[in-house]
Amino acid sequence: MQPRPEPGRKTRFYQAARKLLVLFSAIFYPSRIMGSERLEAMNAPYILIANHQSMMDPILLAVHLRRYEIHFLGKRELTKFSLLRWIVKKLHMIPVSRHQSDMGAMRASLEALKAGHVLALFPEGRRFPGAVPMAHIESGFLVLALRSQAPLLPVYIHGIPRPFQQVELLVGEPITFETLRQESADLSHDAVKAHIRGVFAQLRLKEKQKKYNSDRSAE
Repeated sequence: MQPRPEPGRKTRFYQAARKLLVLFSAIFYPSRIMGSERLEAMNAPYILIANHQSMMDPILLAVHLRRYEIHFLGKRELTKFSLLRWIVKKLHMIPVSRHQSDMGAMRASLEALKAGHVLALFPEGRRFPGAVPMAHIESGFLVLALRSQAPLLPVYIHGIPRPFQQVELLVGEPITFETLRQESADLSHDAVKAHIRGVFAQLRLKEKQKKYNSDRSAE
């Protein structure tokens, strides 16, 4: 088994792929990030969580995070073909069987965090284009978050990524394990879900308010 790269150490394949994706994204899927200083200042290990609307979502996260190489949780179907399996492995993807218990993916995720990496995943489990963010949260994510006790860094993706249409990413404040414990002494799944939903609701509201103020000033 190939050793995982050290936290902060760059791998040639990932960095070459990221440069291509930065160019591709800038031309075809432009995006702007608010709170990038928070993203770059956050020390690994932590779990990067975002709402999921498009296949471009993980690419946008990788494009905007320059400090670390992200270890992604991705659907196991991407490993069906040998060439694609080789590519996603080079991009640090951890294959997971969706909507069912996958202990192998759980162990690999915990190992990545224990080794000091950034783990990115979509708690909703699948794409929900245009839906209220985090209306659905997979139980597997909750188990991983509570078992790892790693900080969660929320990123709200406002707008569905479409060609030549700019979307915005808003980086929220980190959600620490201590914060979750204050919300619920027994760390119940329902309490953790409610807290995460509240965080994303605030980020969504902030973006709507910003757009409203921008429209008012343009009148």
